[in-house]
Amino acid sequence: MSKLSVTLLFIGLSLFVVCDGSPIGASSESNESNEVDEFLTEMREMCKNNTGSDAAFPNFMQSVEQGMMCAAAFDADNFIVDLDKLTNATRSAFFSNYCPKLRTVAACKDGILTGMKPCLESDDYNIVEALAGIIPDAVELICKNDGSIIFQMEDETRLECIATKVDELTVCATSIASTWNDDSDISELTPEQCSGLINFRQCIKEKLDSCQISEILGIYDLFHNALFRMTPCAKNTVVPQLELVDNNALV
Repeated sequence: MSKLSVTLLFIGLSLFVVCDGSPIGASSESNESNEVDEFLTEMREMCKNNTGSDAAFPNFMQSVEQGMMCAAAFDADNFIVDLDKLTNATRSAFFSNYCPKLRTVAACKDGILTGMKPCLESDDYNIVEALAGIIPDAVELICKNDGSIIFQMEDETRLECIATKVDELTVCATSIASTWNDDSDISELTPEQCSGLINFRQCIKEKLDSCQISEILGIYDLFHNALFRMTPCAKNTVVPQLELVDNNALV
């Protein structure tokens, strides 16, 4: 299976888990249901091809249903209501209440991965596992310092500052685009492409640092670090970590 197919497979799994309704029910005419049907068809074929048995796919389906039940225990409606009312005065109570619950929900993926593992080749499973690992990392990013990333993203002074950097950020993106093409495979990146990834991140970081909004880089790092470890770049380069600048008010 190609690396792109694996990525699309993971996206399909995400759609499947969040889709409203039973995964085994009749097909809907909605786009989401069509995508779920396509995902299930592909999974059934892979389970059969990789195990030589018809038993792996029902086991996978059972793991998904259990994962959905696990996630359903989280009160998403109240979470959204409380999030809409979030202020600096309520942030400590909000994150103390919801972060343990979010961590529990993030762990719901583990059973699904276990059920999926027999259906995938080893290399493909490693990619899906790495992408799924973004979920708990995202929870920790949101919960860090009682949601400091959320408050940075809503700070008008910082947002006005970053708005002045749009042209510079575009230059960052253009520089990495010049080293990539439609046939680029993350498992076969060239040294030039590896350098491009590092330089792109550093370029973005410099612009965010200047506006004291560096924590937003953590969103990019969720994907960068997960995929970077699967590239040849990881053999010769330390995976970059987010370094926060001083959070004093802008002057």
